[in-house]
Amino acid sequence: DTTMLARIGTAIAMEARARGLRDLLAPVINIATDVRWGRVEETYGEDPYLTTVLGHAFMRAIEKENIVVTPKHFIANVGDGGRDSYPIEMSKHFLEEIHFPPFKDAVKNIGIRSLMTSYNSVFGTQATANSWLLTEKLRKEWGFKGFVISDAGAVGGANVLHFTAKDYKDATAQAINAGLDVIFQVDYNHYKLFLPAFLDGSIPQTRIDDAVARVLRAKFELGLFQHAYVDENLAKKM
Repeated sequence: DTTMLARIGTAIAMEARARGLRDLLAPVINIATDVRWGRVEETYGEDPYLTTVLGHAFMRAIEKENIVVTPKHFIANVGDGGRDSYPIEMSKHFLEEIHFPPFKDAVKNIGIRSLMTSYNSVFGTQATANSWLLTEKLRKEWGFKGFVISDAGAVGGANVLHFTAKDYKDATAQAINAGLDVIFQVDYNHYKLFLPAFLDGSIPQTRIDDAVARVLRAKFELGLFQHAYVDENLAKKM
């Protein structure tokens, strides 16, 4: 019932605004391909068309209220055994046919302003630091203009789970350079783990500027800046 989902989305957006929230970390538009996965109940099921249609109705209603939706998790975060942090072994064709459609629709037909990465690795590279996913596919091919945020703690997963980075500094550089814009952590003091990569040249200034601009653009569209404090030239760049 797409009409009902749109009503739900509108109600959620209105309640969020009343509480001062402007970005909702939802919905889950992953495809339920393994019933052992602990997040199956959060999805719209196993069918990519159904997920695309239902996800579209929900997200479009929220974005119409000028609340940012952050669909998740990009991409296919259900690995062998139903684990959401394990490697996935799927062909690009399978990803295109089954897992990409809801996200592609959200980017191209809704104009979502945010998107969350997944914990798993894709083709041997952690999704949160996967340039094929975040830069080639999402930005260049689909034309995504918003910002990409990691799942909670996912950046550090490169060195403590996937073992594709030697430490937090390396994990940070890999992720941001690949196209991640926002590091999502659960404790403020965790910033100390990631800060060095931003200060020693591991991440080019142009990539930092791009990430910041993507976040600021969304904030500007939300009306979170007082117009007196927004530089006209900066606004044009955004």
